[in-house]
Amino acid sequence: MSLRTLMLACLGAAALAVPGTASAQHKLIVAMPTTPPNIVHMPMHIANDLGLFKKGGLEIKVVELAGGVYTFRAVVAGSADVASASGPFSIVGRAKGATTKAILANMPKLEASMVVQASIKTMADLKGKRIGIQEPGGFADVLTRGVLRAAKIDPKEVNFVSIATEDVPALIANQVDTAMLHVEQEIIAQRKVPGLHAIARMWEIQPDNLYNVMAVTDKLIKDKPAALKAFVRGHIEATRLIYTDRAKVLPIIIKYTNLPKDVAEQSLDLMVQKCIWDANHGLSPKRVNGTASLMERVGNIPKGKTPKYEEIVDLSFANEVLKELGEWKGPVCPPEAS
Repeated sequence: MSLRTLMLACLGAAALAVPGTASAQHKLIVAMPTTPPNIVHMPMHIANDLGLFKKGGLEIKVVELAGGVYTFRAVVAGSADVASASGPFSIVGRAKGATTKAILANMPKLEASMVVQASIKTMADLKGKRIGIQEPGGFADVLTRGVLRAAKIDPKEVNFVSIATEDVPALIANQVDTAMLHVEQEIIAQRKVPGLHAIARMWEIQPDNLYNVMAVTDKLIKDKPAALKAFVRGHIEATRLIYTDRAKVLPIIIKYTNLPKDVAEQSLDLMVQKCIWDANHGLSPKRVNGTASLMERVGNIPKGKTPKYEEIVDLSFANEVLKELGEWKGPVCPPEAS
């Protein structure tokens, strides 16, 4: 071998050894619940754009579906590997025989508000109103029923109206009286119809309920442990960047959400202030068991059939990652109580 050939071979080998430049050893298809994504779902895209998955030898293919119910069903059906899914629906699915577990919940809080028409002044005024939801058992349906419970209103006393995943237009057009909106959607809606206002912040009226999980099958846990560890690590690192490096994450948020810069900034600042994301694993027994018990109380799980915490959750990957990264302790948004 000539000296030049030898040098080129060595340079090529060195390039492959540099973190983040090697070809992916693992691949995962991840089903996300909205298109374009909401800000709350951005850790996935931040991790992908900044090479945090690639650093672990992982290549991600994102598919965007019409809600967290559909992402969970995609994983159960085998058309996706990981679902960014409704926490309550995932627990109900496990109770009904789905062989799935939650491996992470970096967005555990119910990041949504019930936004209503100007004529609705209190939660008691919801009686008889047109309640906008997407699909039964989905995000808006579950959260709306939580508001109705807080208001002591029977669901039979309101009119549920099915609307598209993008529910801002229906509220603005006065086709419904309420909609469950993410922070940035609320800001946009209020700019178009100033009388619209939030009547309930879900993270305040249901502080211990589980919003979103990353759900996978038991089979995938067994077959692709290295890929799932890289996935969890990338997510946790991306979540921590949201709290520590606004300048780095904000352009990515704007890129994927297509939001005006001022809306993205205002939304992000509020969500950081309210500690919407969890920079560890987010799957505390208090939150998971509380949500599971609620699903039984409201009849989504037959009495006595609520799965145990260890049947719902697999923290093996998150625990390994946290040993390497250390537990997040702040200075903003300290870890949740267990």
